[in-house]
Amino acid sequence: MEHYVITIGRELGSGGKAIGELMAKELSIPVYDRRLILMAAEENGFDPAIFKQADETPSKGLMSQVIHSLSSPFAAFSSLYSNSMSNESLFKLQSDIILQKAQNEDCIIVGRCSDYILRHHPRHVSIFVRGNYDDRLRFIMQRDHLTQAEAKELIEHTDAIRSDYHNFYSETNWGDSRAYDICINSSLLGLEGTARMLTEFVKAALEIKVKSEE
Repeated sequence: MEHYVITIGRELGSGGKAIGELMAKELSIPVYDRRLILMAAEENGFDPAIFKQADETPSKGLMSQVIHSLSSPFAAFSSLYSNSMSNESLFKLQSDIILQKAQNEDCIIVGRCSDYILRHHPRHVSIFVRGNYDDRLRFIMQRDHLTQAEAKELIEHTDAIRSDYHNFYSETNWGDSRAYDICINSSLLGLEGTARMLTEFVKAALEIKVKSEE
């Protein structure tokens, strides 16, 4: 049977990444987030520091025509490498890594516009995790040791960046329920409860059996 992939979009402070990690543990599969950028860099001989420019940040790069003209994902790209590489170019490479991972293994991918990149994958479930604002605020204050004002600013700034990034590269709107298979408020069940519910949903939707159930 073909590999399956779960993608998770999330508001900052909703616990989307932690929920993905809990689901991955239950399903015994890897979860990828920021590591995708490092993976893309390391597998193609580029400086990981340069790739961090594309970490969910939109950019109208000038190299898109060159990228789309390449006959294969990484063909002759080393000759194009420079410190001025556009985020759009980096996004293309990161997208190739996401597609490769989804083709070669069962996995969970957090963010990185993965829901749109994998929209044609036959065994893909897309999830968006939100949370009540006060809960998100407390989560970020506690996690990052910030004041309420600092946490509020970080949430608003990060959500705006994620939204712009997603909306720039895809044809759907970040957080719009119509763009995902399921949207959920993690404040209602908490991180563990939300992870359990989503895991059961995915198992039923994709007819997944984990080893303990076989």
